[in-house]
Amino acid sequence: MIKKKAVAKIALLISAFSAQWSVQADDKLAAILNNLEPNLFAPNIVSTNQFDYGSSLSPDGKKFAFVRALAQFSHSALVITHKQGGTWQTPTLMPFSGEFHDTNPYFSKDSNTFYFTSRRPVEGSDKGIFKMWQVNFDGEKFGQPELVPGKINGDHNVIYPTVHTNKDIYFSSVIKGSKGGMDLFISKYHPQGYLAPTEISELNSTASDADPEVSTDGKLLFYTSMRPGGLGHYDLHVSVKQKDGKWGEPINLGDKINSRRMDSDPILSADGNTLFFSSDKNPEVKAVKNYNELLQRQESIHNGLMNIYSVDITELNSYLRNNI
Repeated sequence: MIKKKAVAKIALLISAFSAQWSVQADDKLAAILNNLEPNLFAPNIVSTNQFDYGSSLSPDGKKFAFVRALAQFSHSALVITHKQGGTWQTPTLMPFSGEFHDTNPYFSKDSNTFYFTSRRPVEGSDKGIFKMWQVNFDGEKFGQPELVPGKINGDHNVIYPTVHTNKDIYFSSVIKGSKGGMDLFISKYHPQGYLAPTEISELNSTASDADPEVSTDGKLLFYTSMRPGGLGHYDLHVSVKQKDGKWGEPINLGDKINSRRMDSDPILSADGNTLFFSSDKNPEVKAVKNYNELLQRQESIHNGLMNIYSVDITELNSYLRNNI
């Protein structure tokens, strides 16, 4: 009887300690998220009064590709800016973009390939489908676009694909039989062509889940979701890879990053300590007094169109890897 009581007491103490640690961990994480300070990225160069979203920073940190679009995503083109003397220069149209509806740029981690999605025509395929394309890139010059080989491209849209260091491709789409509206998928690399996509079931919800980006070490996955408990639209989340190889419970990145509007397109710098994302947050909604003031509002950066933000997540990175 004494032994049973002792075991029960130890179990209660362990349970109490675990609960206390959980509360402390939650408090620490909440404090880290509350200290995040996102800023417009390259205002008036990248983030403008136009429709700017969907970015990618080259591994050397000197090139930044993004999308400039018409309203309602009706057409978009890929543009690129170069950093010179610490300053981002006026963007230019990428040499293979402009004619077709191109979006979702992505620099590979080895700098040898540039990826994007497009509705450009493919013989025998529905011209309304976004497929994934690749372009040889030597660090300065781009080659001609070619379809990414294998089964990643099919009769489904490939939305916001990102390519991990092992060449596996993470993306979002609506594929028959998956869980929600938009869902997360992975297409594993094979030298003879990418394998058929499989659902990342532990992260998908009955709502829409999209825009996956995996850290270089494969331990963190950032994405956007309309799952319940958010601020009202797409919210950015992060998940930590567990010991069993599954992705852990997603963590909402909080109201310093997320808003009641669309927050999406998470992309990491090469070192993983800067997070870029797109958002149409902070529109000016107060009343205007005259026509000139209305025009000024429409021409301002915060006119309700998408912009690109960056935020230092060094402390968050460290905490997630060591505590979750």
